[in-house]
Amino acid sequence: MKKRIGKGLLSYRGHAFRRSLLLILIVTTIPTLLIAFSSYYIGVSYIEREVERTHKLQLDYTVKQVSDALGHLQVGMNQWTLNPMSDKLRGIDFKDNYAFSKEFFESLTVLNNSSALIDQAFVYLESPPRIISDSQGIHKLEGEGAVPYHELLAVKERLFWRMLQEPAIDGLFVIHKLPVIGEPFGVIMARINEKQLLNLAGFDPGLGGTAFILNREGTLLSRELFSPAVKEMNEALVQEIGGKQEKSSSFRWSWNSELYVVSTAVIPITGWELVSAVPMSEFLKPIVLVSRLIMAVGLISLLFVLLSSWYASVRLVQPIHRLLRTLISPAGPEPLLVPKDEIQYIEEQWRNLSRESHLLQSRLEGQHSSLRTGFLLQLVQGHLQLLQDQEITQRMEQYGWEPDGQQFVVMVVQLLGFHRLLQGSFREDEQPLVTFAAVNIIEELTGNDNVSVMNLHDLSVGLFIMFPREVSPAEVAERLKRMASEIGQSLHRILKMDTVIGLGQTVSAISRIPLAWEEVQQALRYRKLDVPNQIIDLNEPMSEHADSRYPFTLEQDLVHSMISGLGEESHRLLGLFFQELKAHAKRELLLQQGSLKLLGAVQGALMQSDVMQAGSLFDWGQLYAELLALKDSDEMQAWYSARIVEPLMAELMHHQNDRARELVERTVGMIRSEYQTDISLDLCADRLGISSSGLSKLFLQVTGIYFVDYLTKTRLDRAKELLIGSELKMQEIAVQVGYQPTYFNRIFKKMAGMTPKDFREHNKL
Repeated sequence: MKKRIGKGLLSYRGHAFRRSLLLILIVTTIPTLLIAFSSYYIGVSYIEREVERTHKLQLDYTVKQVSDALGHLQVGMNQWTLNPMSDKLRGIDFKDNYAFSKEFFESLTVLNNSSALIDQAFVYLESPPRIISDSQGIHKLEGEGAVPYHELLAVKERLFWRMLQEPAIDGLFVIHKLPVIGEPFGVIMARINEKQLLNLAGFDPGLGGTAFILNREGTLLSRELFSPAVKEMNEALVQEIGGKQEKSSSFRWSWNSELYVVSTAVIPITGWELVSAVPMSEFLKPIVLVSRLIMAVGLISLLFVLLSSWYASVRLVQPIHRLLRTLISPAGPEPLLVPKDEIQYIEEQWRNLSRESHLLQSRLEGQHSSLRTGFLLQLVQGHLQLLQDQEITQRMEQYGWEPDGQQFVVMVVQLLGFHRLLQGSFREDEQPLVTFAAVNIIEELTGNDNVSVMNLHDLSVGLFIMFPREVSPAEVAERLKRMASEIGQSLHRILKMDTVIGLGQTVSAISRIPLAWEEVQQALRYRKLDVPNQIIDLNEPMSEHADSRYPFTLEQDLVHSMISGLGEESHRLLGLFFQELKAHAKRELLLQQGSLKLLGAVQGALMQSDVMQAGSLFDWGQLYAELLALKDSDEMQAWYSARIVEPLMAELMHHQNDRARELVERTVGMIRSEYQTDISLDLCADRLGISSSGLSKLFLQVTGIYFVDYLTKTRLDRAKELLIGSELKMQEIAVQVGYQPTYFNRIFKKMAGMTPKDFREHNKL
């Protein structure tokens, strides 16, 4: 037998008492309360819902605007860092490079004017420490003045947001490391115009209410731009949001006797939270007033009925009531069903709690292996650096390790060639299954208490190995190589996949384990592409020299084919591009750099083309992140086909006419085969049977550039290839690309910014 216990204490009385009390309540107060509640829910609730819904829709639109503006700003920062000029900033002396300095400061001015959100752009160079801007020039940093900027280079992300409060510069910045790939030597920083950002976020002091932005740490941005009254309101609202146990995108909030509708939304690109609050008083005043009057009459009647019977029972049942509430801990105001005998219910609850405690203890023991692996991942990834070695040692002992008197080695096993398995019995979403199988195989091969295996879930497996300190370095190296060789051969035989295994340096201090782990992760990028199964041992010297030649001509042809909508030709050139890139890029790092450079070229060409708006088709930040995760040339080629070429061709089908594309393809073919002759627009138009003006318009519509510009670009691309890859004289090259020698020098300098001779000297390997 159970009874319902609410927040009040009336339910502890007898059944007759409750029935008579309910009857009186129905006769005296229910009609009044019914009218009050109906007017409130029909009127106030409807208006509140509509105000909340409209406010939420407006906030979502504002978030999209802010996200698009910040995304455009990040794209601009990416484009600036991808500029080859940024690579020349390492150790640059601006005094001895006037032409480069002029071009550099002009690029900073262009970046400043590229977005209304940019207040000022700065560049920080590490060696020697200095801050550079187009308005303030070069400011040298000495001593501790350079420390805050040096710390920016240690941030894990390449592109991030940061509040800076330094004497030279202060404010909210979007920061990008230089260069895009490799060891950073500086950063490009764009200070945000916080007033413009607030205007974009929808803040208008004349409309009442407020709107502001919180960063990921919950700190209010642009605090000083608000008036004192609004600032006080904002701080109270931030505390209200932070104090909520259950996060909600929309809720009601009272401030200074004013009811507000508060909506929050996360800006996806930065993870910031946009908060907006609008007053509801003007909408609700008439209905709230009537409802309150009716409810007041009903409450007065209800109080008179309850007062005489309720007070006596309070003192008697209050201790039991508090104990029940402590045991039950309700999540909301709804009544709870409990046994009629409260004492029996308390005993049953105590037994249940004891049983649950034992169950949780057994589950915890069952999860010991997962906790052990989780701790190990935190250790190698550097999340425990704030702990002392002694504290880490104690925790390792709790998880079953005996680290005293041991030396430590980390090993990373990377599986390669999953793309080839997709052609067989595996699917794209079965990568975790393959990784899990590899973990099981490695655990079978290394069944030892001193070897711990970690599933990294990205076709890679980590190993944490301990050796007694009395074991010599030579013996450690021999055991590791034997273990790595056995693992690589077994994985290749069972999973039919290639492997690259990185062996970290042997360390004796626990604090050096994260550094050894990071070194192994970086070393894997220097694997040789032509070696199917290889071991990279950091205890042995590594050769850093690797010649690489980028297929410049194939890149130009591929980009033009893609812009022109030539699907089959684009796929063919894409295969040739990665075939040549793999042949000359001997290591994974160089392969990734070449693939990223191609993506940058495609992005730049689409941004400059009038054929379509590339920003509406591609999320470039996501594309760069996906491409960086790929490690194999076949995977990169398949990714380009699926993520770039096919969507672009499908989009271009809606913008180009089939006949126009056929004519332009034939024109492009004539240009590529006869560019060394005196070919012209009129000649091509006569061969195709259309007017020269019509062909010019079609050519511009399909390719995005004029006929003569495409012809000039084709000739100059061939000239650049001959300048780099041959020893022909300038006159011979000019004739081979269809120019007179004197005009060749002028047009080349106009388009390339330097003479053919300077270009050849500049690009010598």
